[in-house]
Amino acid sequence: MIAHLKGREKLLEIVGFPRQQAEWITLVCLHSGLFTRDQLAFFLQGANRFYVRRCVKALLDCRVSSRPFADERVADGRLICRIFGKQIYRELEIPHSRHRRETSLEVTRRRLLSLDFVLDHLDLPWLPTDQEKVSCFEQLGIKRDLLPRRIYSGRAKGLIHYFPLKTPVAVGPKSAVFVYVDPGMGTRTELDSWGEAHRRLWERLRKCGRRVEVVAVAWEQKLLDRAGRRLRSWTVGDMSDDEKEFLVLRQAIDEADWDTVERHGDLNTALTKLVQWERENPVPKGRGSIDSFRLWGSRRCRRIGDHVTK
Repeated sequence: MIAHLKGREKLLEIVGFPRQQAEWITLVCLHSGLFTRDQLAFFLQGANRFYVRRCVKALLDCRVSSRPFADERVADGRLICRIFGKQIYRELEIPHSRHRRETSLEVTRRRLLSLDFVLDHLDLPWLPTDQEKVSCFEQLGIKRDLLPRRIYSGRAKGLIHYFPLKTPVAVGPKSAVFVYVDPGMGTRTELDSWGEAHRRLWERLRKCGRRVEVVAVAWEQKLLDRAGRRLRSWTVGDMSDDEKEFLVLRQAIDEADWDTVERHGDLNTALTKLVQWERENPVPKGRGSIDSFRLWGSRRCRRIGDHVTK
């Protein structure tokens, strides 16, 4: 049993899918919409390659899944499949999931890497949908304006998508895990932007008594090394007592926590102290936001799509 599926797989068993296949389809639809044959083989735990191929063929034949790229050799011979069937997402009660849509190679890599990490950590209390993430944090007393979001313009003007990158988030009674996925096609500043979008949420979670861990996921060691250098500077353990006091004061002012502010005098005194500290001791973005971090390299998503043109 995979706890975070919350029984959704049984909805597919009702319409005729075998239990193991129903679990796999549900897992993929919730976390990525895409999968590789290697990932399915890992999930099936010991099944031979012929059985895995038959499972993939069954999904392709019943038009639950398709190949997102014309060239099957997208990952050193590893077949990528996309679960696109609208009825499947309806049965799972996620009819508006963007995972069923065709997408860019960059997003394909990000989704496959996200699924790969989840496959190795199925025991974590994942929040696979945007609605579950928002509901969880609201139940903890965290307002929506502290959540990472994207506000759309144009025809969708005013529409808000929370957690727009859709990378995995797990929240338990004592800790929270946030996964950053580097598809290897972005800039060096993307991790900083992602961290800044989450910073206030992390600070609030830590104030609620939960340890915050960030996991950087990639398929190439140099990408992990780059992420590690940045994440190390974000951890509380590397901070001096003065830096910790500064960050507590800044958070108190941001959240209108006047009891904490009053320990530094009135509001004007606290603001003056804050400005002076920032001028004399500039603190890097993200400093003191998280409790720990990990680096995780994918073994099953090596060089996805290097030879593909859409």
